[in-house]
Amino acid sequence: MSGRAVESIRRAIRERGPITFAEYMELALYGPGGFYERPPVGPAGDFVTSPHVHPVFGVMLGHAIRDLFEALDRPAPLRIAEVGAGDGTLAMGLLRELADVGVEYEAIDVSAGARSELSTIHGVRVRSELTNGPHVVIANELLDNLPFRRVRGRWEVRIGLEDERLVEIETPWGGDPVEAGRETIVPVGAWAFVDRLATVLIRGYALLIDYGDIGSAGGEIHGYRDHRVVEDVLADPGSSDVTVGVDFASIARHARERGLVAFTSVTQHDAMVALGFEQWLREELDRQTVLLDARDGLEAVRTWSGRSRATLLVDPAALGRLRWLLLATPRLPRPRWLS
Repeated sequence: MSGRAVESIRRAIRERGPITFAEYMELALYGPGGFYERPPVGPAGDFVTSPHVHPVFGVMLGHAIRDLFEALDRPAPLRIAEVGAGDGTLAMGLLRELADVGVEYEAIDVSAGARSELSTIHGVRVRSELTNGPHVVIANELLDNLPFRRVRGRWEVRIGLEDERLVEIETPWGGDPVEAGRETIVPVGAWAFVDRLATVLIRGYALLIDYGDIGSAGGEIHGYRDHRVVEDVLADPGSSDVTVGVDFASIARHARERGLVAFTSVTQHDAMVALGFEQWLREELDRQTVLLDARDGLEAVRTWSGRSRATLLVDPAALGRLRWLLLATPRLPRPRWLS
C-alpha cells in the first residue's frame, strides 16, 4: 500500500466526511503516492496497451491519421497531441509511420515519471496538460481511468472510514435516480475531458480508443497490478489502477452538447480491418514463406510469432473489442475508414 496515497485519502475523509468515488480515484491514481506517479504501462509495468502488443498498431493508426491529415487539407506542420502518452511507445511508432508528413508531436501525461521518460524521445514536446490548437488528439485507453461517480437507485456510493479501513457508504444522490438494484457510472472525468477538447480543438479531430459499450458502462469496477486483475480497488490504494468500461453513448452525447461532431463508434477490429490490417497479414505470411524457402528458419519463426501477436489486436475476445470514437469540429468530413 502506498502510505502517502492512503493517508491523503483518509485525511480528505476526516476533513469532509465520505468522499465521492471520483475524488477517491483522483487521490488513489493521480495524487501523492498515486498509481500514476510512475509510468505503470509496458511489459515491465502493470499492464500493456495495443502499441505494446505489436508495432502494427502504430502503423494502422498512422494510416488513420493520414486520412485525417488529408481531410484537414494537409496542414504544415500536422500538430498531434497524445493525452496519456505513458512510456512513449505509441508516440515513437507514430513518429516513424508519419516521418514524411511533418509532425509536431505533443506527449501529455499527468505523471511526472512518465514525462521524464517521454522527454528522452527525439521529436516529442512534453506537457502536463492539453493546450490549444492541435489538429489531431489521440487518447488511447485514457477515459476508463478518469474519475467517475457511482449511483445505486437514489443513493450515491461514497468512500468513508471504518476503523481506519476504507469502506463504501451510501449517501443520498441529488441527481436523477437510476433503476433500483442497478449501479450506474457517472463519468465526470471523461465529460470534463470532452469539455477540454471542445475548448482546445479549433479545427480538428479527436480519436478516443477504450474498452466499453454503447449505452452503459461495461463490466465491474476493477484494477490491474503486475498484469493481473485486482477486484478490491479499496484494499490497496495507489498500488493498482481503477477502471471500468466506458459508456460511449454518454461520451458522444456530451460531445454533441459541446458543439462537436461525434461519428458512430466502431470496434478496433472493424477500424483496423478498414485500415488495411488483413493486407498486412497477407504480406507477413508471404514474407514468412520467402524466409522458409531461403532456409532462414529463425527469422521465419519470428515473423510467425509477430503475426500471431498482432492478431490479438483484432480478436473480438481480446483487444479487438476496444471501441474507437472519433470526434470532430463541425464541417469536417467522415474519414474513409469509418465509411
